[in-house]
Amino acid sequence: MFRGCAVFSWSDVISKLKKMLQKTNMINFFKKLFYQSKKSQKMNKSILHTILQKSKDNKEIISIWQYNSDKGSIVGYVTDISDEYVGFRHFTRFSKQDGIIFIKTANIKNIDFNDDYTKVMECLIEYSNIIDKPSDFSINLNQSVYWQYNALLQLYNSKDQMASFEINGNEFFRDLLKKLLKKILFLIVLQKWRRFRNFLFKIEDVTEIRVNDIDDRRRLLLYKWRKASL
Repeated sequence: MFRGCAVFSWSDVISKLKKMLQKTNMINFFKKLFYQSKKSQKMNKSILHTILQKSKDNKEIISIWQYNSDKGSIVGYVTDISDEYVGFRHFTRFSKQDGIIFIKTANIKNIDFNDDYTKVMECLIEYSNIIDKPSDFSINLNQSVYWQYNALLQLYNSKDQMASFEINGNEFFRDLLKKLLKKILFLIVLQKWRRFRNFLFKIEDVTEIRVNDIDDRRRLLLYKWRKASL
C-alpha cells in the first residue's frame, strides 16, 4: 500500500528536527563569533590608534614591541600616523635622538605607556643635558698600598657621586658609596630603575674604579630622581 515511499516514525522525525536545530544554532554561533571577532579587531585598532594619536599630539613617550623582533622594545614618541604606518622618533638608553623609524602598524605587538620604564626615559630625555656634562670631580691617587681606601674615601666625602667598581677583576657594580670602613665597602645599588639593593665588599677586592663616565652620570640622575619621588 505504501510501496516506494519512505516510512518515518515520530522518533525519526524528532531526531532529524533536533539535528537541523543544532546545525542552525551552530551556524548562528559561528556567525556571532565571527562578528564579535571583527568587532574586537575594530575595537583593538581603535584603542591602538588612540594611544598612538595621544603620543603624537603630546609627544608622550611610549615603548613599542613588535612581532618577530629580538631587539626588545623601542622608546620614543609618534611623529606621523597613516593607515598602515607610524613614524616614530626613537631615543637611545642615554636619551639621545636616534632618528625616525617607520613601523607597520600590523607589526605592533603591544605598547607600554605610563609605566616605570617610560617614566625613566621621560626623566632622562628632559635632563639629557646633565648626562652630557661630566662633573669636575676627580680622584687623586698616591703610592700607598691602601690606594683603594684612599680613592674610596674621596668618593665617600664627595657624597652623591656615582662610580663603577670592579670586584676581583671580573664583575662591575655601578653604585653610590654609602658607608666606608677600614676594610669594608658598603654600596647602595639602584636596580631596575626603581629598586635599591645593598652590597658589602672587602676593600682589598676592589681591582678597578671608574668615575664619571656616561653610564655613571645616567645612573646618578636616576638615583636622584628616584629619591625625589619617594
